[in-house]
Amino acid sequence: MIALIVIPPEKLPDVMRGAGKLMRELRLASNLVMHELTSVADLQSPPRETPPQPNRAAAAAAPAPAQAEARAAKAEDSAPASQA
Repeated sequence: MIALIVIPPEKLPDVMRGAGKLMRELRLASNLVMHELTSVADLQSPPRETPPQPNRAAAAAAPAPAQAEARAAKAEDSAPASQA
């Protein structure tokens, strides 16, 4: 709205075209700087070592130690007493 008051109507398309070009150049320059910064940061940071992931299928199949102990104790309680 202010542009319509300050800039005469016959010059408005040229001014808006120039503003669009300026915004495009700023965006391209910003993208270039961001790309350079991320590439330098990637080069300077040490590579991450990811810890080995546990085999979830094997972990699900194997009972937890506390569960195994509870099952063993329950089995001993329910076993009939041996006759000596």
